[in-house]
Amino acid sequence: MNNAYFCNKIIVMKQVSINLDPEIASAYQKATVEERKKVDYIVNSFLKNIFKKKADARKELFELMQTAGRIAQANGLTPEKLDEIINEKE
Repeated sequence: MNNAYFCNKIIVMKQVSINLDPEIASAYQKATVEERKKVDYIVNSFLKNIFKKKADARKELFELMQTAGRIAQANGLTPEKLDEIINEKE
């Protein structure tokens, strides 16, 4: 079991394996530990919404996406940088 630290909260996480697009897998592997923790938190929240099948999952997904956007902006991600990352070729 791994511990993930985010927003001064300790979240106990269990490691699993999922298939990803090769570019995304490579980007994740190259990310810093702090960036990986943030991604893990966001993905965990996203999947929690899917698998718990909450009544208003769309609203929660939208809120999650807004939170992810705020975190990205706070960490210096601009629309231009996002376009650059998306269009990056390995």
